[in-house]
Amino acid sequence: MPLPARLGPGDVLAIETPQGTRHVQITHIRAPYPDVLRAITPNGATDASAVAKGSTAFVAMVELGRALADGAGGIQFIGHASLPAADRAFPTFRLPIRDKAGNIVYWWAWDGEGLTVSPEAANSSLPIREILPFDSLRQRLAGLG
Repeated sequence: MPLPARLGPGDVLAIETPQGTRHVQITHIRAPYPDVLRAITPNGATDASAVAKGSTAFVAMVELGRALADGAGGIQFIGHASLPAADRAFPTFRLPIRDKAGNIVYWWAWDGEGLTVSPEAANSSLPIREILPFDSLRQRLAGLG
């Protein structure tokens, strides 16, 4: 199935990795930030609806449009599916604040709208607010299994 002109929430993509095909689903698009997606734990499915029923392995912000424009290979649009209820709200990301030496001084939590100081973010499983390069996404996906 060809890639649509614009990707949107619910779109499911297959990405080839050295360990086989892995899937992601776009959950949010919020300009000026990169696409938010969830990596789906492999469940053997190939149909978009069945793939989307898989559990979320991790959440990341990735500039998929840029990767596609730059000719990143091994990406295939497989369809659109409803987002699982747990992934419909914009995810909270954590952001380390560092001193001049690079040491983490404290943490912020970002909900897509604003930042709040969040000491508990240091020990949480919240995703880091960073733009994950496409090659790094492919590597992380390859580690799922």
